[in-house]
Amino acid sequence: MYISLNWIRDFVDLPTDVDPRALAERFTLTTAEVEGIEEIRVDATGLVSAEIKTCAPIPDRDNLSLVTLDVGGNEHTTVSAASGLKTGDRVVYAPPGARVGELGELSITEVAGRRSEGMILPGEAIGMPTAEQEAIRLPASMPAGTPIDPAEWFNDWVIEVDNKSITHRPDLWGHYGIAREFAAIYKRELKPLPVTPLDELTSSDRPEIPIVLDDPVKCPRYTGLLLRGVSVQPAPLWMQVRLAHVGVRPISLLVDLTNYIMAEIAQPMHAFDGEKVRQIEVAVAAPGDKFTTLDGVERTMPAGALMIQSKRRSVALAGIMGGADTEVTSDTRELLLESANFEPATIRLCAAALAHRTDAAARFEKSLDPTNTVLSVQRFMHLARPELPDLTLVSRLSDAFPHPPAPRTIEIDLPFVDRFIGQPIDRAQIRDILERLEFGVSISDDEQTLTVRVPSFRAARDVAMEADVIEEIARYVGYDRIEPHLPEVTLRSIESSPSHALERASVELLCRGLSFYEVQSYIWYDSAWLRQLGYDPGPCVELRNPVAAGLERFRRNLLPGLLAMMDRNRHHFEKFRLAEVGSVFAPDDEVERREQRHLGWVWLEGRDEDALLAGTKSVIETWARQVLGRAVRFAEPTTDRLLWESPYKSADVWVADQCIGRCSVVPIACKCAIDEHLRRTAIATAEINLTSLLALPPADTRLASVPAFPLVERDFSVLAPAKRRYEEIAARLATFTHPLLRSLAFVGAYQSQAIGPDRRSFTFRAVIGDDSRTLTDDDVGGFNDTFLSFLTAEGLELRK
Repeated sequence: MYISLNWIRDFVDLPTDVDPRALAERFTLTTAEVEGIEEIRVDATGLVSAEIKTCAPIPDRDNLSLVTLDVGGNEHTTVSAASGLKTGDRVVYAPPGARVGELGELSITEVAGRRSEGMILPGEAIGMPTAEQEAIRLPASMPAGTPIDPAEWFNDWVIEVDNKSITHRPDLWGHYGIAREFAAIYKRELKPLPVTPLDELTSSDRPEIPIVLDDPVKCPRYTGLLLRGVSVQPAPLWMQVRLAHVGVRPISLLVDLTNYIMAEIAQPMHAFDGEKVRQIEVAVAAPGDKFTTLDGVERTMPAGALMIQSKRRSVALAGIMGGADTEVTSDTRELLLESANFEPATIRLCAAALAHRTDAAARFEKSLDPTNTVLSVQRFMHLARPELPDLTLVSRLSDAFPHPPAPRTIEIDLPFVDRFIGQPIDRAQIRDILERLEFGVSISDDEQTLTVRVPSFRAARDVAMEADVIEEIARYVGYDRIEPHLPEVTLRSIESSPSHALERASVELLCRGLSFYEVQSYIWYDSAWLRQLGYDPGPCVELRNPVAAGLERFRRNLLPGLLAMMDRNRHHFEKFRLAEVGSVFAPDDEVERREQRHLGWVWLEGRDEDALLAGTKSVIETWARQVLGRAVRFAEPTTDRLLWESPYKSADVWVADQCIGRCSVVPIACKCAIDEHLRRTAIATAEINLTSLLALPPADTRLASVPAFPLVERDFSVLAPAKRRYEEIAARLATFTHPLLRSLAFVGAYQSQAIGPDRRSFTFRAVIGDDSRTLTDDDVGGFNDTFLSFLTAEGLELRK
């Protein structure tokens, strides 16, 4: 957004010696970010206004015209490339002898074989880039030959304010709101906005314009006034220059007036041809309705679009653009001037759906002050009357405002203000700051409570609670003047939590020692992901106010979320291990603890599921030894397997006499539900209930004495039917006894075509010894014979 410093000076007497760059920097520190500042300086002398007496195109030169000009009784002839020139127009002219910037001193030359004296100046030559190559038309109130001093008319400073930094400040989308901030910054008086008194517009001698609001929520206020005696003519030069400096192209008086007021107080306005629009209805368009806007484009109205209608015929797209059928033309003699207030979301959604954002829509979607609808009409009349001497009122000011908002007051705890800002603030300074910003202020007798009445231009979307008022105080105290102080706090020790210690030890082991990456996910299920997996979690604890649809059920396990994490990461890494410690929630109120803490992981690597499952078991055993100080055992699952658990390669995890979790590999059906490309990828999972471990008694670990004589280890690989479970084989081996046997442990399993598709190999390690002597070869041989006989009796064949 561009701000003209000349425009600002209409409302506040800034210090004469203020540097515009310093002013911009102060504004950035106090109010909103300034993106840039530019000086507009037109280096020209000798410019005058001139009236066109004749204008004729030059044959064979389509873009050139020969123009005769009256310059205060003196006539000049010049060749011009400006379009649309006609007899009676008044323009900015540089006669021979005038100097204009890079053009230098203008003289009498020959152009296209014609004598050309001086130049009709285009807008860009006098600091009005939005007018480009167009001549600048002047109103009839500026006589031919009037000197035009660039220092008075064109020279200016323009400040560019970052739009994002004023999104929450609708009052700052106009010059008057910016001037209020400058007045507060420099402690100067803000001048009242010159307007036509309201009682001149509300006389009951004139009829009202019928106004109907179908939905007062979408259109809280609508104000209209019917005028006669208007004409299409140029706006005064000072107004055209200001509009051009802030990026608006001057068009004509009536259009420029509405644009000027929008740039001044941030209130968009629209002018209808008064002979075509005599009454107003504000209605919601039916989906699919067609409407042709001012730019000549027929648009299909989206659902919820708000339309301005007259006799139930649409004449404007509310808050965005007027209609082509009722625009003001050169034949317009009556004008229906309207100024309205619309619901921000309605305008924003409609503009987005149409992909057509206008300057008006950009302001309406910021929650404008509804009092500006009447103020803008008063301002229009004040500016229009000097330019339109025949202007008369056909109607009185008509205003539909069914539900005015109640004034907003906020109570402030003054000691809290000091704590919030970080240093004591003088009460008189607080009052001064807020009153300069036009807040109403009253302080309690004990100076502990401040009651603030929020002005309407700050109440729409900005100041709503105590912290907002404190921000106003802090920014004018000066963020750069608030001395930083470390807070004084009381430290106390926190008792160690067994649950926290267990979780921290688990994460440190997995991530620091076993190459896992810790992840964190939300504590609720994503229903869309569960549908993709084909998983129904059953009854769950549900949120009454979920953050979004489909996220209302608290999770009962970690692995659906971990599988989603796996799916995102597999596109970037060939192998990885992800681990999470998080809360799950039991749906039954009768469980001892509804919220429980689980440890889970997912491991993607290669294609060998058996190796990956063995690696997962090894991780669990390492975790149990180092974190729990206990041994674990694996057993066939006794409860139903979940869809991400293989029916053939799953095992429950037991510690002592308690089942604490399960490990498995992801079956093909689940992998294909995620992506067909995962069919041949090995994925292992595990989930352990950490909360259940807190009830275990302390581990009683007793170290065995060091053997006095060497022990001997012997490995035995046996073949068994593939359908025979390891647990059953291990149980049978546990019944074997021998005087020399010290331990018998499982080493690994092996299955391949080399030993047959219906058989599997198991390797066990026997440790033997004698406490009184060193074993001989006969001792070892005797043990081997006895153990092999036992294996044969159990249907196990020694693998050769």
